[in-house]
Amino acid sequence: MTISRSQTAKQVTTVPSKSKTKKDACYHKVKSRYKVWPSAYASGALAKCRKVGAKNWGTKKTKKM
Repeated sequence: MTISRSQTAKQVTTVPSKSKTKKDACYHKVKSRYKVWPSAYASGALAKCRKVGAKNWGTKKTKKM
């Protein structure tokens, strides 16, 4: 019994490689601030950054008197 190349090509399955996801601005901001990645503090900061937006995260509000 011989197997042709077309039959072997159908039998071989390819394993999908892990696709790289795009990193958002919050990811880069938080990762640059924390030395240990991943950590509970960094993950919490990432969640807070994504909640308020990258432009507003890490800026302090100043009160005018």
